[in-house]
Amino acid sequence: MPESPIECSVCETPSARLPLTGNLDWMNHRPLPCRSESSVPDSAPDQAIELRSRCRGVVPLDAIWSPWMTQLAADADRVKQLIEFHGSPVNVLSIAPMRSNINDLQKVAERATLPLQIHFARKANKCVEFVRTGLLESIGFDVASESELEEILDELHGSPQHSSEDPILCTAAVKPASLIRSCVLNDVVLVIDNEDELATLRETLADLGRTAPKARIAFRLQHCPNKFPGLPSRFGMPTDELTLLAKSIGADARIQVVGIHFHVQRSHEQFAPSFTRALVEDALPVVDRVRELGHAIAWLDIGGGFPVNYLRDQMQWKRFLTKALASVETNGRFASDRKLTWNQRPLTDIDPAWQPLSAANWLREVLTPSLANEINRRELILKCEPGRAVLDGCGVTIAEVLFVKRDQNRNHLIGLMMNSSQCQTTRDDFLVDPIVISASNALAEQTEKTDHAEMEGYFIGGYCTESEYLMQRKFRFPNGISRGDFVLIPNTAAYQMHFAESRAHQMPLAENVFI
Repeated sequence: MPESPIECSVCETPSARLPLTGNLDWMNHRPLPCRSESSVPDSAPDQAIELRSRCRGVVPLDAIWSPWMTQLAADADRVKQLIEFHGSPVNVLSIAPMRSNINDLQKVAERATLPLQIHFARKANKCVEFVRTGLLESIGFDVASESELEEILDELHGSPQHSSEDPILCTAAVKPASLIRSCVLNDVVLVIDNEDELATLRETLADLGRTAPKARIAFRLQHCPNKFPGLPSRFGMPTDELTLLAKSIGADARIQVVGIHFHVQRSHEQFAPSFTRALVEDALPVVDRVRELGHAIAWLDIGGGFPVNYLRDQMQWKRFLTKALASVETNGRFASDRKLTWNQRPLTDIDPAWQPLSAANWLREVLTPSLANEINRRELILKCEPGRAVLDGCGVTIAEVLFVKRDQNRNHLIGLMMNSSQCQTTRDDFLVDPIVISASNALAEQTEKTDHAEMEGYFIGGYCTESEYLMQRKFRFPNGISRGDFVLIPNTAAYQMHFAESRAHQMPLAENVFI
């Protein structure tokens, strides 16, 4: 199978993707020089096993690698070229998995004979290429800032063939008056989260005067804590407050209520399809109540937070949880035989990296025939705002090893040319094992010529703080690791490579390259 090319702006290979033109500063992209293409070896599965074997967590967590990622990792010369041209770290991305993920979700809705509109969570990744791909797939967008809104509007103006009726939803957690004004002037649906946001909207409409366009809004629902104990959500309003606001609008011709929205951050147990079905069942009577108040509710939005499985092996995940969540000593440190992290602290705030269902299969189990019937009976469009699920398999981050040393406790520290903001999640750690390859030669030669003694150690980054550990977990390197090697971190496209990136210490941002 021929490997995917790294496209350049001078010599693009024929493909179905958009050309890399437009706002390149936003993408932080420079083209890679053209290179001759070779074939991926027939032994690609064996190579994947070998590649994984070179870096394992002390408690292993083998990542799922998309085929294009495995092909890239098996080509050491190509990885070296990427680093030489773009610097370290570099984010390598592909739009093909995004298209596949969108298609899988849409097929579920088609089988349920349910109208579904996907709104890609724009905040998940800053590269505008994902917006352009979304436009080609005729999906909508969820924006969380004025800059995101302006970018989507610019791209929409250049894509008149886009067929979505409501291409943009503004769900920003905090909406300044300027953002609300822009949404009104551009006919963007505002998801109203509280009474004060509605007051700001009314003030904005008053300032715009009689020529103001009609404002279209949705109300964000906060589910009843008695029905859903322990449900964490900073968003939305209780049902009684929501209905009072809907009633206060009355026959105000300036404001049109078009939808009901909710978004929750799910825990391990709350990824069960039955839990989301219960949330939808709880929201449908709210739709009915707001309609009784005279508002033509057209859709129900279930938010994002779809499950994504990052790991190959459920048993590995269970073993890890046993270690990570085991009882600890009274000083908050692991016992010596359970040292998983650099500071000997347990990892308690973690995403469930292993999931039994893909996002599409999960949605299929959510949309039972009876629930789909209840939604269809009300003639509702179902909306959703996935970020991780849409970008699953779309990105890998590569960094160069600059040194290997020991600290005062004789722990090996592996210094990478990157900083923690460039691979940071919102939780305690990113729970997958990276791949380590040598830049000197192809994989076969790595095994023969560049192996070193087995060692264990921690990845550290460029910020000048004691806590600058890129991953909290300890890793084992059966063949050692050396200056000039490369570390590949998989599946970083969503809420990782860009979500926390910073120019602190005046360090440059990582460049983004599309395959």
